[in-house]
Amino acid sequence: MSSKFVTGLVVGCAALVAACSTTTGGTPTVSDSSAAPSTVAVPAGLDVGRFPTTIREVPSPSNENAWIIEGNRMADALIQVNEVDPRMKIGGAGLRSYPVLTGIQLKQRVPDATYNAFYDNKMRVGMTTTRGDSFDNPTVATRIGLYRFDTPDAAAKALAAIKAATAGQRQIPITGTDGVSATEFKPGTVDSYRVEGPFVINVSGTAPATDDAAKFVAKAYTLEIPKVKSFSPTPVASIQSLPGDKDGILSRTLMQQSSALSSLSNAYYGLDAMLHRIRDISDADIYRKAGVDLVGEGAAIVYRTRDAAAATDMAAALVSTTRADKNHVAAASPTALPQAQCTERRETQTFNCAVAVGRWAATAGGESLAESQQAISAQFTILAKNP
Repeated sequence: MSSKFVTGLVVGCAALVAACSTTTGGTPTVSDSSAAPSTVAVPAGLDVGRFPTTIREVPSPSNENAWIIEGNRMADALIQVNEVDPRMKIGGAGLRSYPVLTGIQLKQRVPDATYNAFYDNKMRVGMTTTRGDSFDNPTVATRIGLYRFDTPDAAAKALAAIKAATAGQRQIPITGTDGVSATEFKPGTVDSYRVEGPFVINVSGTAPATDDAAKFVAKAYTLEIPKVKSFSPTPVASIQSLPGDKDGILSRTLMQQSSALSSLSNAYYGLDAMLHRIRDISDADIYRKAGVDLVGEGAAIVYRTRDAAAATDMAAALVSTTRADKNHVAAASPTALPQAQCTERRETQTFNCAVAVGRWAATAGGESLAESQQAISAQFTILAKNP
């Protein structure tokens, strides 16, 4: 699927940084919730294939799913990596910029010693963001991870275990922030940790020289620590009470059926969490200008925008930006829904479509044009019936 259309699908890709992953400010403008939503007519003869056309029930989250919801909340406490260096624009979901529980996904994000320390001290959830100057083999890159523990004491014990396990590695001084433990993971890559309340912050930087990587790490901490300090984590005892949906946005999405952990591929989150997921942070203004304040991710992705005009402009911008990429070409719209615009990604022969429905913008993709057309038609119908 096109990474510019579908921002949130969890994609397993090669790690960007050997040891080692963005929140840009910007306050979305939200329309008056007391205003009555305008209805949208569903065209006759719309082909939705096998896809449902009604809202779905979203159950209360399991304990694991509730921690994933908290992980998406933690995206608000992560800076955007391009704030560290403007060259670091490329990354997103393809480089695991989304929540993680203890398991194989965590093993793919952190060194073995870190994984063992986190596991032994019962790390609950992490949220990471990764960007560099290119997707594969970047010259410069940074990953920032925020990992939640039950208590500050547990976080401190995890850091102590990491320090003990890496005592034999070259220690790298990090200027400007106290309490940082940093080592040279390999020449040109610095891996570092610091405790802040119940969190362990992990910053890894890569550059041609280790000293330059250390400068990335130092700057990241000066920006990141204030963000973490201003974030209010959900108390451990209240995690299970986190809602499985917010303002009905997840119930309005097509459900992604093929996920072992449903809350990774069926999730809701805010603007910051979504911007961490997009491949190129240069595209962030598309979402900011539309006033996106809530995203629902399933087999399709639904964006709540400021108003109908903003949703229309956003859908058009997504299509225009994607088609400007030489790897994408225009594809046919659904016959009964010409306002839905579709695009083919040529190297993978996959398709994506975008449409606006009132204040909602939506994207949906598939392995064939017909599947993508049917998915966007079904998603359009759900949103038209539930403005």
